[in-house]
Amino acid sequence: MSLNNPPSPDPELPVTLPVVREELHVDTRTEEVGAIRVRVLTEEHSETLEQSLEQESVVVERVPVGVTVAQTREPWTEGEVLVVPVYEEVIERRLVLKEEIRLHRQRFTTSHTEQVPLRRQRAVVERRQADGSWTEVDNG
Repeated sequence: MSLNNPPSPDPELPVTLPVVREELHVDTRTEEVGAIRVRVLTEEHSETLEQSLEQESVVVERVPVGVTVAQTREPWTEGEVLVVPVYEEVIERRLVLKEEIRLHRQRFTTSHTEQVPLRRQRAVVERRQADGSWTEVDNG
């Protein structure tokens, strides 16, 4: 028997066939292929704002009365008028209503216009180019 001539298989013996198995290994890697940045810009513009302003004032009216009364009375209202009684004691120990102070409310409405600064933000999306510069992405 020589090494160059292997013996012929015996038909009676079982034949052993070698089995080869291939294995696949898949791997991933992170690679930057581009970049995006978002900038938020704040813009300011003026708008005209018109607003009605309401003011209220009080007119003081002093009304001399000079009437003798038996007892004091708390302030009262007559329609839209608040009446505040003012008393004075005299030597005879009688109560005299000296005067009434009448407070009238007056309302005025005026129109007021003012320029008001308003801020608005907008986002700018940009993509980095191959040369390193940034180009705005169409937001439409």
